Amino acid sequence: MIRFAVRTTLFVCLSLPATPPARAQSELTLRLAPEASWLSAEHSKRVTAGGGSSESATTASGPTFAVNPSLGLRTHVLGGVLAGVEFEGVLANRGMIEGTIEPTPNGEPHDVWPGEWDLRDRFGVGVNLLLGLGSADRSTQGYVFGGIRRMWSEFATSGVNPADGERGERREQRSRRPATVGVGLLLDRGWSVDVRIGYSRSLTEWTVEIPGVLLDYGYSASAVTLSVGVAPPH
Repeated sequence: MIRFAVRTTLFVCLSLPATPPARAQSELTLRLAPEASWLSAEHSKRVTAGGGSSESATTASGPTFAVNPSLGLRTHVLGGVLAGVEFEGVLANRGMIEGTIEPTPNGEPHDVWPGEWDLRDRFGVGVNLLLGLGSADRSTQGYVFGGIRRMWSEFATSGVNPADGERGERREQRSRRPATVGVGLLLDRGWSVDVRIGYSRSLTEWTVEIPGVLLDYGYSASAVTLSVGVAPPH
C-alpha cells in the first residue's frame, strides 16, 4: 500500500503542472487541524511452548486527540474538478487505549497469563490524495480522500504468573501504518475551513523468542476521525 501511495503521489505531482494553464489553477495550501478520534483496538497474544500453543485476545476503545499540520498542492481542472495531494504531520497529544488480556487454562507451559495492555500514539507523518467537485464560484467543495500514515506508537503488554503472582511487562516503541479513507467539505470564507470525517485501520504484529518460548503479539486498530482544519487566505 505504501508503494501504491508513493507512485500515485508522484503521478499526481507530475500531472498537475502538465495541465494546460487555461484549464487548471494550482495552489499551495497550508492547513492546521485539530483531530478527534474514537480508536478501537484488539490485542492478541499467543504463547508457544512445550509442544503446544494458546492464544487470548481482548478489545478496548476510547477517545484520542491530535494536531495535524499539512502542506499540499491542489488544482482545479475541467472547470470544477478538484484534485490534490498533501503531506501531513501528526502530533498526538492525548489518549491511550487500555485493556486486559484474559487468561487461558492454567497448568500448561503455553498458557497465556492475564495482564494489562495499552496502545498510545506518539507522532507520525502521512500522505493524502484528494478528488472532488465544487460550486461554480468554488466557495463550497466536497471531496473524497484516501491516504496512509506512519505512526510511531508505544505498545505494552503484561502478564501475571498465576503460580506466584509475579508480574512482568513488555513495552516497545514500534510503528503502525493506518490506511485512511473519508469525505471532506471545503468552505472558502476568506479563510478556508476544511471539515473531514475519515475511517482508518492498521495491523501491527511481531514475534519475540526467548529460550523455550515463542511469543506472538498482534494489535489491530481502527478509528473514526473528525477534523476541522483552517487555512489562511490565498
